Amino acid sequence: MKNIRLLVSIFSLVLLFGCSEKNVNETQTVSTDTEALTPTEARAIAKEAYIFGSPFVANYRVFINRLIEKDLLMQGADFNQFAHVKELFPPQTPDTTQRDTLFSLGILDLRREPVVISVPDVPKGEVYLLQMGDTSTETLPYISTRTTNNKAGNYVIVGPEFQGYLPADKFDGVITTRGQLIVMLGRTVVTDVDDLTIPRTIQDGMTMQVMSQYMGTTPPAKPVALKTLPWDDKKAQGIGVFEYINMALAWHPASMSELTAMTRFSRIGVVPGQDFSTNGLSDDVIAAMKQGITEAKQEITAIIEKPAVTVNNWLWDKSDISRFGSDYNFRAAVAQKNIYPNAPDHAMYGQAARYPDGTVLTGEMGSQLRFEAGQLPPANWFWSLTLYDSETTAMHPNDIQRYNIGNKTKGLTIADDGSLTIFIQHQEPTEKAKRSNWLPAPKGQIYMVLRLYGAKPEVMNGSWTPPPVTKIK
Repeated sequence: MKNIRLLVSIFSLVLLFGCSEKNVNETQTVSTDTEALTPTEARAIAKEAYIFGSPFVANYRVFINRLIEKDLLMQGADFNQFAHVKELFPPQTPDTTQRDTLFSLGILDLRREPVVISVPDVPKGEVYLLQMGDTSTETLPYISTRTTNNKAGNYVIVGPEFQGYLPADKFDGVITTRGQLIVMLGRTVVTDVDDLTIPRTIQDGMTMQVMSQYMGTTPPAKPVALKTLPWDDKKAQGIGVFEYINMALAWHPASMSELTAMTRFSRIGVVPGQDFSTNGLSDDVIAAMKQGITEAKQEITAIIEKPAVTVNNWLWDKSDISRFGSDYNFRAAVAQKNIYPNAPDHAMYGQAARYPDGTVLTGEMGSQLRFEAGQLPPANWFWSLTLYDSETTAMHPNDIQRYNIGNKTKGLTIADDGSLTIFIQHQEPTEKAKRSNWLPAPKGQIYMVLRLYGAKPEVMNGSWTPPPVTKIK
């Protein structure tokens, strides 16, 4: 896996770019040199700053703002608290959700002190993964069945400002990060949709607490209140996006390799922790900055729309898109299309929306997916095929309440030759064997997502690939 690394604190960057609210005033002294700024320079800098900063804005909109605004999904949780979602998502939920796992969400605030994540002993055969990501949308090392072998443990997450004594022997792992605010995206696998007792019990065994609470010591002084902005979609679509970028960059101090870019950004008023304003900028420069934003969006869209890696008409890319290094353009595209994707050693995804002849999948046409004997998706944890309505991006509500088929599905019919054929269609099959393997679909256009959690080596080395979805003969 590329770019897996423990990020260490760089105290000189704290002073320069104000990774705490205490240092916001220091950022005010950064020279913007707007008098010598030409429209051509402003356009180029605005484009670069938007590409660099847009993932931070996506993170704020999708996650941090939801906690601040007390979104129902966060269930009243505050910073440094788990929000355990104890029910599966309803099938009518949009945005390609799934019913394979229960979610555990949270936002870690590391400004004051490290945060300790504790996980319980987990029964053999049960699976969980706690994915964490910083505000740049880069994924941190996991705490999961794969990394803990389902043993109980305590893992401390350390932010960039911590300068005290860390009793490393008290923890089973230490994860350091440049980020002050960390998103938690936990998933606990559901092995039986009719009985959620075990995954709920695993969730209940997970705790999140600041280090002083865990150690029973006196907590450090509270940091100043987090400076946030109410979400305004219209503002974020225009030059006002730089208000959100300035806000969010203050929570993620720049690396040494980013200092030159930060100096360029400051010329148009993009400075971490500083209020953004166009005061003092000419109309030509402001117009050029807006043009730069437009060009940045076009460049990001072009990356998203690039032909994807396909296998048998499946979008099937085994590369790690959870970590980006210095590829800021790609980071921006991933944040816009699919923020915080899993690392492939934990979860692999494929998507099919067309037949081999290029025509779109529809429920009325009827489709089949045949896995030959010994060729079921090779996954250590689970695999599932979920169907979605292309118009709603939701699962298809149906009378038999079946929304996916996988290794956890009860009552599937295996053919005499050892193969498994899944029938994807709107009309209920008349044959009993087909009905047992039926995945109900709406009449219109559909797409399917194949999920493999804990994919085996033959997936990663390419010796196994998903078969094509074909029309029912």
